[in-house]
Amino acid sequence: MNSQSSNGSRLSYETLIDAAAERVWAAIATSEGTRATLFGCRIESTFEPGARVEFRGPGPDGDDTLHVYGYVKHYEPDARFAYEQHPAPAYSANHESVYCDMDYRLTPEGDFTRLTLTCSWSEGNPGYEHAKKEYPASTYVDAIKQFAEGN
Repeated sequence: MNSQSSNGSRLSYETLIDAAAERVWAAIATSEGTRATLFGCRIESTFEPGARVEFRGPGPDGDDTLHVYGYVKHYEPDARFAYEQHPAPAYSANHESVYCDMDYRLTPEGDFTRLTLTCSWSEGNPGYEHAKKEYPASTYVDAIKQFAEGN
């Protein structure tokens, strides 16, 4: 069950996942989950508001390539994770001014968890055009669901 909506440079994805919120959370906020859902990248952060968050993994600079980085806006385990995400300097000369606000919200519904992911891109962010081509589908949201459900 998926539903999506778009508004300007913002895309929102919603899906009902047959798993507890803790398992969905593991898909988005642990290195085990991000390795499975984000091309082998692990997440690194203290997760305190304002702290840096990085996604590192295999790439042009070896196994520790910085792919994206950002800053934590909100972190409430098993409920909400929001951060500002920038492409790494290796991918964008203007990485500091190009960003996407990522906001994950988890809502328990019986034995299921509703995941709502809203992505809001800065003007001119090429990531938006890429995501819009796939929209309303999302291989990333599908990967979160598969990981959480154990598939």
